[in-house]
Amino acid sequence: SSLRNHQTPQTFLFSSLPPSRLSFELLSPHLRSASPDDLKALVISEPHHLNHATLPAAKLAASTPAANYGRVQDFAGLNVSGAVVVARYGKIYRGDIVRNAHRAGALGVVVYTDKRDYGGGGDECFPASKWMPPSGVQVGSVYNGLGDPTTPGWASVEGCERLSEEAVELSGDSPLIPSLPISAADAEVILKSIVGDVADGDVYPVGPGQGILNLSYIVSLWGETVIARIENVIGVIEGEEEPDRYVILGNHRDAWSFGAVDPNSGTAVLLEIAQRLDKLQRRGWKPRRTIIFCNWDAEEYALVSTLYLTL
Repeated sequence: SSLRNHQTPQTFLFSSLPPSRLSFELLSPHLRSASPDDLKALVISEPHHLNHATLPAAKLAASTPAANYGRVQDFAGLNVSGAVVVARYGKIYRGDIVRNAHRAGALGVVVYTDKRDYGGGGDECFPASKWMPPSGVQVGSVYNGLGDPTTPGWASVEGCERLSEEAVELSGDSPLIPSLPISAADAEVILKSIVGDVADGDVYPVGPGQGILNLSYIVSLWGETVIARIENVIGVIEGEEEPDRYVILGNHRDAWSFGAVDPNSGTAVLLEIAQRLDKLQRRGWKPRRTIIFCNWDAEEYALVSTLYLTL
């Protein structure tokens, strides 16, 4: 084939493997399960790991104060020392929520998606509309940097120099307390334990709650981080006139769940473009500059593979 391709293996600190045990229990009152009329919960029959990437392992039980969006101003005057904070997505990056909670003295954070921020302003949700249903959970990374935490500023490849775990912690970018994404349905139970019925509109409960969260997040059997191997698939069409100047098209292929939109829609487009340009080459066409197709691995973990391109 005229389209050269090869794999570029990388290794990186993978500190949030799908947990071997993940539980979230509100002791008083009890958490309720997803509603039986929630069609999305019925459609998705296989289990999914609900976790944030790049987390420390933990097992704790603590009170549950609510801290709105988890911004610095939301923690002002709020005593969260030794507590598991409840916060909602929006306004700031989820990693900043965790960092702000840690700096305020919290032991952990649970973060949920509020329909007032992600519901389009109405009550309709999937499958009647595009909005997330009450059982939906938003996942993602909570690392405040980019790339592999052990190789800040250089490519994470086998045999490279790496920071120690202690140095990673001192960097201030890696989360130092556990966090867990939860659904709006489960969050509502927690919020009701604070103020009773949760009002719609702009009213949001902030302050201590009566419930106790029993949070268990075990990264691996021994609660340790590991170095995992990932692979990027790279295809190259060399330019005829300016081969040292590049046009790069890329998309990742890892996903938190099914990945129909993110990333598979982009991957389908990337493969189709590569196939069409390969056919043009076979007819004698050559690009002016070199075209590079990049199919990334582990993008969901703080852009690990996309940050440092090694050819």
